[in-house]
Amino acid sequence: MPTLQNIKNLSDAVTEQRKNFVVNKVNDSCLRLAVNHEDYPWHFHSNSDELFLMLEGELTIEFPDRQSVTLRPNDTFFVPAGTIHRTCPKGRTVNLCFEKIDADTQFIENV
Repeated sequence: MPTLQNIKNLSDAVTEQRKNFVVNKVNDSCLRLAVNHEDYPWHFHSNSDELFLMLEGELTIEFPDRQSVTLRPNDTFFVPAGTIHRTCPKGRTVNLCFEKIDADTQFIENV
């Protein structure tokens, strides 16, 4: 049965310093909501592209081999599968991510 969900209400209910969870699934993809107050470690997804849609705050996506990108509300940014990156929020940030349901996350040390 379809369920009405309000992204603002979901994000306002998050009390953790970093939380990322699936809001809904569509075919073989999902919509994730991420609320962050702290940097996320270097990582990549070998089997899924990732599309960010920024809702609140300012989030920088850093790469080891290219210039960083800073997202602000209503910005979108595409990260291809296999691209090493990390997210660094400036204060509290809220964003949506579109990716495959079975997207893997492989963490990288010493970047």
